Amino acid sequence: MSQPRVEDERVVLALLAGLAATAGSKAGGASTYEAWKRELKTAVSSDPFDVTMVTVFGGAFLFYVAEKDYNPKVRSYFDALVFISTCLSVGYADVFARTPAGKAIASAVMTIGPALSGAIFEEPKGGGATAGAESGPVPAEALELQRIVVAKLDAILTELRAARGAP
Repeated sequence: MSQPRVEDERVVLALLAGLAATAGSKAGGASTYEAWKRELKTAVSSDPFDVTMVTVFGGAFLFYVAEKDYNPKVRSYFDALVFISTCLSVGYADVFARTPAGKAIASAVMTIGPALSGAIFEEPKGGGATAGAESGPVPAEALELQRIVVAKLDAILTELRAARGAP
């Protein structure tokens, strides 16, 4: 296996410099970095499962491409997949990134991965049990059903109090 080329390091440094430069530029009143960060947070909160899967499978692909010719421990996509998936928790002590791009990818996954894996089974915003609170008004049928349930619970409570002799 050969060593990463200096050009590879320059590409990664140029990408990082570009990201840093966008942090200060303005686009529509908000910095590009702020807009990117807000979009990422929205994507994660709207469907943490999908974002986690894209991070794992996409990150594994990028890591494989970055490391395949330079890292003897990354001989297949599946080697990269195992490494990236473990980056969401404790890491994999047998594989280490060797290229600048691989190190950048691994660092990004290790930084956001644990939060993603912790949120993977949370209900996406706008769905599930909290749909009424977040997605708009509750349908009339649901309100009527709730009224019926409350009336029955009140009737049960009245019967229980009567059986105890309570007022």
